[in-house]
Amino acid sequence: MFKKLMDWVRRAVLFIIKWRYVVALIVFILCVIFKVHGSSINEYNRLFANYDEYARESVLIGESRAIRSDEWLVHTPYYMSQAYNGFGKSSEQVSMEGQDMIVGYNAPVADITLLSKPFTWGYMLLGNEYGLSWYWCSKIILLILVVFELCMVVTQKNKKVSLIGAVMIAFAPTVQWWFVPHMVDVFFWGMAVFVTAYHYFMAVGRRRWLFMVLLPLTIITFVLALFPSLQIPVALSMLALFIACMVRDKKKITFKKKDIWQLVVMGAAVLSVLGYTIWTSKEAIMRLYNTVYPGKRVSLGGGLGVKSLFTDLTTFLLPYKDITYANNSEVSTFIQFAPMLMMLYPVIWKKMKRDKNMIVGNTLLVTLIVMAVFMLVGFPELLAKLTMFSYINRMDIAYGLIATIFTVWGCDMIWRREVITKKQALVVVGIIGFLYVCFVGKNELGYMGWKYYIVAIAGLAVLSYLILTRREKLATVGVMSLVLISGATVNPVAIGMKPLTGHPLEQKIKEIAKDDAGANWLALDGIVLQQMGIANGAKMLNAVNFYPDYGKWEKIDPERVYDEVYNRYAHMNVGVTNGETEFNLTSQADMIELKISCSDLDKWSVKYLLGGELTACVENYEKIYDDNESGYHIYKRKD
Repeated sequence: MFKKLMDWVRRAVLFIIKWRYVVALIVFILCVIFKVHGSSINEYNRLFANYDEYARESVLIGESRAIRSDEWLVHTPYYMSQAYNGFGKSSEQVSMEGQDMIVGYNAPVADITLLSKPFTWGYMLLGNEYGLSWYWCSKIILLILVVFELCMVVTQKNKKVSLIGAVMIAFAPTVQWWFVPHMVDVFFWGMAVFVTAYHYFMAVGRRRWLFMVLLPLTIITFVLALFPSLQIPVALSMLALFIACMVRDKKKITFKKKDIWQLVVMGAAVLSVLGYTIWTSKEAIMRLYNTVYPGKRVSLGGGLGVKSLFTDLTTFLLPYKDITYANNSEVSTFIQFAPMLMMLYPVIWKKMKRDKNMIVGNTLLVTLIVMAVFMLVGFPELLAKLTMFSYINRMDIAYGLIATIFTVWGCDMIWRREVITKKQALVVVGIIGFLYVCFVGKNELGYMGWKYYIVAIAGLAVLSYLILTRREKLATVGVMSLVLISGATVNPVAIGMKPLTGHPLEQKIKEIAKDDAGANWLALDGIVLQQMGIANGAKMLNAVNFYPDYGKWEKIDPERVYDEVYNRYAHMNVGVTNGETEFNLTSQADMIELKISCSDLDKWSVKYLLGGELTACVENYEKIYDDNESGYHIYKRKD
């Protein structure tokens, strides 16, 4: 019975792999129809008294994550606000002077760049609610497909190992904790460039034309991800991997000298679109580059321990128990076995050195060594600047991606033939286990306890042994199960957009904003209401700004005395005062506090205030809406 079941599963998996694009399209359409997404917008329900009731309506499986505020608090409302901005490139919905929405998390904009941003098409075609589902579903489905195709290239069409790789990367804890906004975009589009470039040079006929269209689009979107601390290591790594695969498969290359005109056309298309975008966004890009935070940062690397090269064992527990000494996203890692393969690389080399795929392994190994040196030791400043590594402050995350690809390559090589003996496997697994015991610290033990830590080490050791001794079925099930348990449960499975648009307060904001379009709003006493406001059409002057909105700051600080405070990526916690306006920084580099005077409210032409009970400037504003569920009110400027 068990054998029959396993045989059925095997045939089902092979069928799905064969028809993967058709299956993916069907799943995508069904998910969008039912408005399925993984957003943590359920956090907005916490503003209202009957949170539990609303939460049950919106989340089917899992839970929303407050720590993912980059997504539910910034990214999602930013994208939604574009529906009220006509999907324009510059938005006054989030500022007075206008914010560049390409710089702002590469939001949906109705210009030429839209062609290369398929994740955002739903917002423009179907509206915000279906657009949110389109964004999440297309992103995870396409990520799985792209990773699978990359692994098929790396492993020379080993479907089993490629499937493992697709799961290991698409559902890696790091990928899921950082799924939105732009870290995963960098990973996805970097790998997409590799896949489309490789197949372009290998394809013939209509397939060549298909990749001729896709390649420039993937390059454009990768560049516009605007996250250099990850873009640089991912770009360099993918370029090195591409060259290695091209050398390995040089006899399969179909590109001829007469096809050079195609490269010229693609290059011209890329340069034209990027040139237009950069030229029209140059002021915004310069302002962002010259902010106090994140601004100009020079990274020389170093400072990380050997432990950073390994999978952090706490990552398995993060979806079920919040970390106590950091935050879940920051400590999450990829689940990979690269250190084990590095230790055994001389053995693999000795047995497999005549295999052409060793070219790929050598390239990945060298890439990981360079990354490790930068992480552990650091580069001299001159070398860091020459290599552009000076921009990289997320090398550990990029290392995790390449370490996982190296793991996939290693599984393919080891499983082709008996490379590692049981004795060698036991020795290396023992060393890895010993190192993990050495790595444990007070923080980890305080969070997990010794029992869990030992169980985690034992589990990882067993999986490592299964991989090395070619127990392919058990290793496949074990690795994929561990990754899915640790990563697939991070984001919720949710339906619809009610937490962000369905409450009476939110509906009232939308009603007022529609009837009085263009009126200036301020949200008081916190950093959530303003984002809820822009998601429902209100023009919120203290919505998150990616760079300073001097159109408003110069009205109340004409000499820019407080430029150090607001010249940054900023969440703005605003209160009103009968005294003088006060500017203050908080302990967080991305948050400022502003106490704005009644006269400065006039300078900003603030017509509506959203927040708790108004205690200042009461003579200038009247309450026009009182929300009993939340205790928040809407005030309107008296005529």
